[in-house]
Amino acid sequence: MARQSSSAGRKASVPGLILVGLGTFLITIALALVFFVVPAQKKTPLDINSTTVTEVVPGAVLVGGALASNTPTELNADREECRAEDAGGDDEAADDAAEGEDAPESEDVETVTEDGEADDAEVQFPVTCFIDNDIPMFSQRRVTAVEPSDAEVITMQAAQTLMREDLADGGDEESLINATVDRITLDRVTAEPIDEPTSTVQLVSAGGEESAPTGFVRNGIQYKFPFDTEQRAYDYFDAGTFTTNPIEFVGETTVGGVEAYEFKQELGPIDMWSSIRDHFASITEGYDPAVESVLASYRREGMTAGQWGLEGDPERVVDMRRFYTNTRTVWVNPDTGQIVNGTEQQFQFFAEDQAEADAFFNDKTAVEEESADPTRTAVRFNSGWNEETQEKTLSDAQDSADSLNTFGRIVPIILGVLGVLSLIGGVILGARGGRGGRSAARA
Repeated sequence: MARQSSSAGRKASVPGLILVGLGTFLITIALALVFFVVPAQKKTPLDINSTTVTEVVPGAVLVGGALASNTPTELNADREECRAEDAGGDDEAADDAAEGEDAPESEDVETVTEDGEADDAEVQFPVTCFIDNDIPMFSQRRVTAVEPSDAEVITMQAAQTLMREDLADGGDEESLINATVDRITLDRVTAEPIDEPTSTVQLVSAGGEESAPTGFVRNGIQYKFPFDTEQRAYDYFDAGTFTTNPIEFVGETTVGGVEAYEFKQELGPIDMWSSIRDHFASITEGYDPAVESVLASYRREGMTAGQWGLEGDPERVVDMRRFYTNTRTVWVNPDTGQIVNGTEQQFQFFAEDQAEADAFFNDKTAVEEESADPTRTAVRFNSGWNEETQEKTLSDAQDSADSLNTFGRIVPIILGVLGVLSLIGGVILGARGGRGGRSAARA
């Protein structure tokens, strides 16, 4: 009888052993999810293909083709200062010249064609004649994953364009203001560029592609923040100036119900001609003529102070450089590092030097007057992501955050609780089985 009772006790402990094994297994899975599986999933996905589009807003742009050809834009053609007969001299002088009389000796008087029409080639139009103001503008950016990409790094290609909606009927070439094609290879976890000269930024203008030496090492995040974003400043790369500057943490908030950290960066005025020149000088040895074509639109020489609306002698010849300012704000989901919304207040203008650019930009009255009646503006564009882009980005960010939360917190907690309960149940059953076997043996 004792042997039968002992056998019964061992059989009674089998469920306990099963529960102990199950509990150990569940706890192991929970720990693996927390410390191995989920951290391994905190990598930028290799199938990135996203498009962000801004709201259409009124802005301003200096039309380079019009300036180069000395032809006032269609929107400015009827302004008094933009008509050849008014800009270069009076009608009487033009009529006298047409009749063969000597024209006054002045550089401001235009030549006259055989039919009596003014020849615009000799007219010094003010720069305002080439600036289209209060025109509808928007920006679009498409980011895709390209090769080389693998388990550790991802290469992103970002094609960004600034467009005029009022010229959309003429096609992309007609409506394009400027564009960049940016390629960068990042660490998939930290979102930082790798320390190799693989980055490229291709500049494209309304006149066509501008190429120059491009492979370089860059610093700073740009299209994505790291997983588990911290509440601190990060270095941020600006493709417009080839410079890296801090973007500061502002505070915690929510965007469309999604947790977000707000970051803000205030740039400028930055001398674009100097910064871009210095960039290319740092990555190539000797002189490269292709750089000159890139820099052409960032410096204007040989025009007069009067044409630019500057104070002092209007006939003074000036050397004007293009300066860049931008207030950039991004909202980042801290779990995934994904940017869920963004705005930019971009203003590019011409000035004689850094001191004059700083003085002008810090004079808020002067900037407001320039916004109303631009005389030196290159680009003014203040906008943020449109509603459709925000909704799509927020949905993707929420899905990613939910997945990380589910497998990084909820599932491990559930498995851990079930595992502990199984262990306790197994121990209790095993103890009871052992006592039952000993009692039967004594009997």
